[in-house]
Amino acid sequence: MLRLAFSRATCSTRASISGRSANAAVAARWKRYNTTVAGSSNAPGNAKSTQKQPADAPAKTATTQSPLAVEYEAEELEDFIEEFEADFEDAAPVKGDMITSPTVSSPSELFGFEENIDWQALGLKYDPATLPIEQELDPNVAPYTEEEYAMTLIHGRSMNPPHFHPRTHDIPVANIHFRSHHPTLLSTFTHFAAHAASSLGIPTSRVIPLPTQRSLWTVLRSPFAHKKSQENFDRKVHKRAIKAWDADPEVVQRWIAYLRKHAMPGVGMKVTVWDRVPLGVGKSKLVMEAPMVDNAVLSENQIKAVAEGIVKEHTKAD
Repeated sequence: MLRLAFSRATCSTRASISGRSANAAVAARWKRYNTTVAGSSNAPGNAKSTQKQPADAPAKTATTQSPLAVEYEAEELEDFIEEFEADFEDAAPVKGDMITSPTVSSPSELFGFEENIDWQALGLKYDPATLPIEQELDPNVAPYTEEEYAMTLIHGRSMNPPHFHPRTHDIPVANIHFRSHHPTLLSTFTHFAAHAASSLGIPTSRVIPLPTQRSLWTVLRSPFAHKKSQENFDRKVHKRAIKAWDADPEVVQRWIAYLRKHAMPGVGMKVTVWDRVPLGVGKSKLVMEAPMVDNAVLSENQIKAVAEGIVKEHTKAD
């Protein structure tokens, strides 16, 4: 039974790796196993023990597997191979030892959306079936908008620098400082943050490199007589910054919440946000606090009366 279980495990492993060639190898292994069990005297159940047993020892029962059980197990394996081949053929076509990806005839079949969809009723500006548009965008030839850039098919868009929106009023709305001990993780996450701001239409600066903070510690390898043997340890904190201008506070909060939701382990983030208040807020606060100020301010006569009372108390004490 151990050899049977080993053959079944080998069947599953090889079938998942090389498909039909593995199935043929497993079938040959099963054929050799059936021959060994049915006709060989060295089968697991036919082996005779040469050790002497005590007289009062209980008799051992034979563990030889019957040919019917072996045939039943072989039929189970054949059924498993047939099911695997059927699933494998449905998954992807096979050419020799190469697996080719299935071909699609339309974008709807590839992305899984309906072609005859009323996109205007959904409030969409463009037909999803016509997106993305294949066109060349060159700022040296003709300027293009961010909307045209977003709807154009650009290979490797995430690897390229994002589209930086121009500022309108130069009003700062947020500063984000990124810190990490690993420069690779820091560059990846700042690139992700810049692309997220570009997708939300937030005018941002490019990633600004800040000075690296380095801390150095010197410790003793061994105390007392071996004090001169010392070891140095350092820690580097790499820093980056991104500034944002001229964006709605709600959009900025969504940008920050998106970055916090998809935060990268090993990268810290510090956010500074400026909130805008309407005009006349100072006057409204002054009107609300005026009664409290009037009650707190004393008149000139009241101040003189308090001063005279203090002088009288001191003269009486003298």
